[in-house]
Amino acid sequence: MGKVNVVVGMQYGDEGKGKLVDFLAAKADYVVRFQGGNNAGHTVVINGQSTILHFIPSGAFNDNICVMGNGVVLDLDVLQTEINMLEEKGVSLKDRLLISENAHLILSDDVEDSMNDKIGSTGKGIAPSYTNKYAKTGLRVRDIINVENDLDDFDVNARSKLLKFKKFLLDHSYLKFQIVNVSKVLNDAIDAGKYVLFEGAQATGLDIDHGHYPFVTSSNCTAGGACTGSGVGPTKINNVFGVSKVYITRVDRDGAGPLTTQMDKTMMEKIQKKGHEYGATTGRPRRCGWYDAVLNKHAVRVNGLSGVALTKLDVLDGLDEVKICTHYELNGENITDYPADAITQRRCKPVYETMPGWSKDTGECKTFEELPAEAKFFIKRIESLLGVPVIMVTNGADREKYIPINMDVLE
Repeated sequence: MGKVNVVVGMQYGDEGKGKLVDFLAAKADYVVRFQGGNNAGHTVVINGQSTILHFIPSGAFNDNICVMGNGVVLDLDVLQTEINMLEEKGVSLKDRLLISENAHLILSDDVEDSMNDKIGSTGKGIAPSYTNKYAKTGLRVRDIINVENDLDDFDVNARSKLLKFKKFLLDHSYLKFQIVNVSKVLNDAIDAGKYVLFEGAQATGLDIDHGHYPFVTSSNCTAGGACTGSGVGPTKINNVFGVSKVYITRVDRDGAGPLTTQMDKTMMEKIQKKGHEYGATTGRPRRCGWYDAVLNKHAVRVNGLSGVALTKLDVLDGLDEVKICTHYELNGENITDYPADAITQRRCKPVYETMPGWSKDTGECKTFEELPAEAKFFIKRIESLLGVPVIMVTNGADREKYIPINMDVLE
């Protein structure tokens, strides 16, 4: 039996998942995106060169098979643009990109409808595409092949939509040799002893079921989505690893989504500038807050996390003090359970542990022992609150900038 690991975000996205996926993908045979669309942006920095990926798994810079699972919604034109961009960087996906026949398509109508979405939409057509999926009116990747057949075999509604987008589907017929039964491909690979790595988009706080509804994305970006979004059963998964910044960020159109630990304006602007906190997909400035252990413990529970990677430690360098929200106050009572409801969440007040900051440049540290005592205490306090091991801490953008801690958990 092979090895199957899953990487998910623990906060509201933008945690730096791409870096951990890139690291783990060095040993993986298959890297799989299992949900979301091009509303996500995963950044990989190699030798100072930054690449932002919206569809292709972050593991693409390693010699493995890249897979788009059935849980993904695909804009085929954007996908092709991304493939061409990678080719220009010397990364070829020829013969190593597979697309699920059951993945749903993002169509021009979906993008137009998305622009009218009032709840923090990226305008990429994601929500309308998922809406069509669950209304059973959407087109799927397999329709690239279906449209070449006799349409008399289809019911009147399906035939009507296929005819409307027939030219679009035929224009992308070059993809048909990459269209496969992903469930069979991955399960056969696992049975053959291969290593399959799943990469989630967005994060726990944005999960359609377990996030701050309605300020969420339109898919299950928690670990369970890896199973439904690929056709690989849960008993095949060995480990789930979470990624969390040492602070927290959220990006939305009008700032309506709850961010309980949001910093004051002066501190937020400092962190935005130092951490380059602007959306990889939208360019919007990210709101910044102190580390929220309530949300992150929720992520540990609903994902069944085996370990956590903490990112961007270096962004906190030079602060006089750092804070961790250990619990909330709601109606005069202390609560430690995360309310996955925006109305309730807005009424919660953060309760902090404040601890000394550190002046040392942690970006130059290569081991945990080299970190200043205050930073080590900060990391260990987070670990104790979460109840799972911290496997690594990142301290810079480049793929080589990380500090190993409990790396044996990754094996």
